[in-house]
Amino acid sequence: MSLISDMANQLVSLVLRLVFGLFALVFALSLLAAGLIAVFFMLLRSLLTGRKPAPVMVWQRYRDASRASSERWTNRTKPPGTPGPSGAPTARGARPASADVEDVTPRDIPPH
Repeated sequence: MSLISDMANQLVSLVLRLVFGLFALVFALSLLAAGLIAVFFMLLRSLLTGRKPAPVMVWQRYRDASRASSERWTNRTKPPGTPGPSGAPTARGARPASADVEDVTPRDIPPH
């Protein structure tokens, strides 16, 4: 009698494993299909509007921020007198002067 019940238990266990494995496969494939559909519509929208997709913009901002941060930290470790981006030596912590800076004449703002 135990031989039959052991075989029935193994058969039920095998069937349940196959069913749950099939459910997991269907779930994974549906997630993949949903992701592909989302990417397709993002690309279609970017082609129609002429703008870059939002994930691309976020990635570019992250990359720019990472690059700026690494430049800031690597510039801090340079000894004083090391040539900066313009080729002129800079003091530690000092920023190179920009030619774009303009003085503004102050004016009073009338109250409402």
